[in-house]
Amino acid sequence: MAKSDGVFKTLDTVLDVGDTQIERAASSGVNKFTMEAQEVRLRPITLQDLYRGNLISDEIFAYGEKFLADVDGRKRIIGKDPKACVNFFSAVIENIKSDASLQFILTTLSDVTEDYEVVCWLVSVTSARTQLCHILVNVFYRNDIYSKVQASLIFARLSAYLKEDGLSEADMKEYKEDMLKYLSSTISYLGSQPEYLDGITIGLMTFLRTDAHREAFFNNNGVKPIVTNLDRRLTFQLQYQLIFCVWMLTFNETIVNKLKDEPVVLALCDVLRATSREKVKRVILAAFRNMLEKSSKSVADQFAGQMIYFKSLPVLTVMMKQTWPDADLQSDLEFLSERLNNSLQDLSSYDEYLTEVRSLRLEWSPVHSSDKFWRENVMKLNDNDHEVLKLLVEILRSQNPVSVAVAAHDLGEYVRFYPRGKTTVEQLGGKEQVMALVNNGNPEVRMQALLAIQKMMVQNWEYLGKQLESGKA
Repeated sequence: MAKSDGVFKTLDTVLDVGDTQIERAASSGVNKFTMEAQEVRLRPITLQDLYRGNLISDEIFAYGEKFLADVDGRKRIIGKDPKACVNFFSAVIENIKSDASLQFILTTLSDVTEDYEVVCWLVSVTSARTQLCHILVNVFYRNDIYSKVQASLIFARLSAYLKEDGLSEADMKEYKEDMLKYLSSTISYLGSQPEYLDGITIGLMTFLRTDAHREAFFNNNGVKPIVTNLDRRLTFQLQYQLIFCVWMLTFNETIVNKLKDEPVVLALCDVLRATSREKVKRVILAAFRNMLEKSSKSVADQFAGQMIYFKSLPVLTVMMKQTWPDADLQSDLEFLSERLNNSLQDLSSYDEYLTEVRSLRLEWSPVHSSDKFWRENVMKLNDNDHEVLKLLVEILRSQNPVSVAVAAHDLGEYVRFYPRGKTTVEQLGGKEQVMALVNNGNPEVRMQALLAIQKMMVQNWEYLGKQLESGKA
């Protein structure tokens, strides 16, 4: 895919024409959010109660009655007077009490803002950029999750096209506070509301088209729930939407250089190896290319090592034998294949080991049991303030028994080949954690913990020998 923020093809053809294409693509699969929206549309509301309670004016009531009744003419009505539309939705959303009625009015606003032109009309009204956005944020404090997600989606659309010109300093401050509340809520929903991922990610795909929004999202730890969700079983469409959000982030060079500290490449490689969907592969390769092109050389080398270690090259090799009508996909494929094959020639066994440890997911690859590897590289585990050792100690707390067993083994090898290793591991808290694993329920973890302790406490051979025999039993 093309790489410039202003001209990259896919974003032009998907986002610049509005959110409609995103929404239609996303709703191609059945999900709770889409089904619930369909049900809500069948439950129209009346504005009589709000009007009789003096909660909306005569003007708002008259506009709302006409607007809600003319389903096919709603865009035309908005185009004639966008400010009246903003006033109507602001007044009704702010004053409505019933969850069912709120669901309907938010779904109605969500439906009309699928149209890019309508969004542009609405954000041209100053009160839409202040009053309506603020009222939508207040919905986040309601109990109904469906309404929260719809409000989040609408807020994302409006804010993606919102212009700061014409806003007072106070209004701008309030909007930025509202945006942070949106981010906090949305990131929370990403991690806690899997049934509503469709609506949440559709909003984010639009929200993240703005570079300032990308930085705010990343700085609020938005990447972690995306990666967590990619580890779950998802439809290919939800995978695409989540990875699209990652791709959006990779257009920011500052963010790209920080992504090295997140397990993003691991998650994307896992999906790349498993998926058969071209659109999913396309967006992964586009994200990978940005990672390599927009990061510093050292970070790009680290990314390349991760892509190689997590087995993306065999997938690329197979893809290179196929014909792809999408010119952007073909370009990304050729770039990545050449770049990774070149990196493979320069990759040492320690580079691979470092990549594996940084991923926090260890396997019994040959280097772990190679005396030659440990003899040649043991001192490197002290580099960067003992980075690798600290990560191995962290992995001891993993829920993956294979990773835990390998980490315990590697700490033992470090002690065996480095004279002062015992003291260093003890200072980092590794000895205490390894000892706690002696009673682990997994026999492989238990055995590797005992072997590691044997290397750390060589004076206790006899006692530990008995423990080892007991462990084998």
